[in-house]
Amino acid sequence: MNGINLTELMGENVIPKLKFSGKNVKIYPLCKIINPEYVEIDDESKILDFTFIDGKYVSIGKYTIITWQCLIEGRMHTRIGNRCFIGPGTKILSSTYKFQGLYTCEFLSDECHDTEWGDVTIKDDAYIGANSVIMPGVTIGEGALVGSNAFVNKDLEPWGIYVGSPVRKVGDRRQPSDKMKEIVNAMDWKPNF
Repeated sequence: MNGINLTELMGENVIPKLKFSGKNVKIYPLCKIINPEYVEIDDESKILDFTFIDGKYVSIGKYTIITWQCLIEGRMHTRIGNRCFIGPGTKILSSTYKFQGLYTCEFLSDECHDTEWGDVTIKDDAYIGANSVIMPGVTIGEGALVGSNAFVNKDLEPWGIYVGSPVRKVGDRRQPSDKMKEIVNAMDWKPNF
């Protein structure tokens, strides 16, 4: 890889190479970020071991945790808000192969394969359960809760509860009380990047 030691792209070694790294960002030793010059991580966020990020234009808000064995991949924007939880094994894809009438091999000439592209946005306070898959072009609304093993192929409304493959709404999540909102809103949530 052009003389780059791959351990430079892992754990705390990758922090100085990020496009932006906020205060107290923690990247665990076995997390790997390819193309870190396109990745922004804001204050107090954590990315745990065995997470692999190979995306362009990835931004992660404040106090967000991306847990073990997650994948963020693709060539479009992936925006993850403040105070989000991304459960173990979750896959966030901003590009994927189109498969009807095409080959799914990038090594063939361009006329033999094609790719579906789309920005992925996960708004503030969203909770994504373990082993979920989020497809290109999806927006997950503020405070939405996605159950484990969900296949998210459409936009989700704020504060909804979603499960299944494909995902479907099964309820609404109660929002935090006005007192809790007041405490949280007193903090600085303006992005640093």
